[in-house]
Amino acid sequence: MAQNSLPSIQGLENSLLNQSVVATDATTVTVNGVQNYIRNFSTKDTVLYQAMSSKSIEALKEINFLNKYSGILLHDHETALYHFGTDHAECNVHIIRYLRKNTEETGNTWSDGMISHLCEMNRKRKELAEQGICSFPMETIKEYEEKYFFLLEKGRAENKTTVHKYAKRDEKTLLNRMDKYSHNHLLFLHDFSVPFDDNISERDLRKAKNRQKMAGGFRKESGNTMYCSIMTIIETLKKRKMGIIENLKMLFTGTPAIF
Repeated sequence: MAQNSLPSIQGLENSLLNQSVVATDATTVTVNGVQNYIRNFSTKDTVLYQAMSSKSIEALKEINFLNKYSGILLHDHETALYHFGTDHAECNVHIIRYLRKNTEETGNTWSDGMISHLCEMNRKRKELAEQGICSFPMETIKEYEEKYFFLLEKGRAENKTTVHKYAKRDEKTLLNRMDKYSHNHLLFLHDFSVPFDDNISERDLRKAKNRQKMAGGFRKESGNTMYCSIMTIIETLKKRKMGIIENLKMLFTGTPAIF
């Protein structure tokens, strides 16, 4: 089946190359006892799974899709991915987890304020989208961005009085990250086609994570590669609400199931 799926997978890859935004994430699997990875590239109707030996830039360069893709990659702050695509959006649900952790460890108020601000911007964007409006007024964006940087400055002031040295260090790292990658965290304000989070990618990886927990790893790299090929077909069929059994039968007879 994996061999028969290659034409369909090529078609799905070409489909993803035409998308303006693609979400990506990776999860660990074991191959003959050694840590490997499965990475996915997801949109609402297509998912492509890729077996990888590591998450390094060198390993990413071996992925055909990344070498060709010229759109926006949405991910959880994987800096190696910044070498690919033409722009990047970072998952704000991911950063909210760090902000909550910071509030718990430091007791400082700026991080709670930032969580509220991010969620409010997302709520307002959803309201506009439901009304058929696809952008914020420029003055609104300016106000939102000014508050974002005001909260970061408040955080730097509070960080000076943070008592626990490890919490102080982690908080400073978080502040620097949110400052340096502010464009990527706030890209959803400027472009309504960019999701607030990459939950779609995390959901698409859940099957691979569950398999690792229940069945363990793979004996060979070829097993991981075949698994990714099969999952690409099955999960895309599910996303498109296409019949799985009948389309798999077509695949076994050499007829591409999907493109």
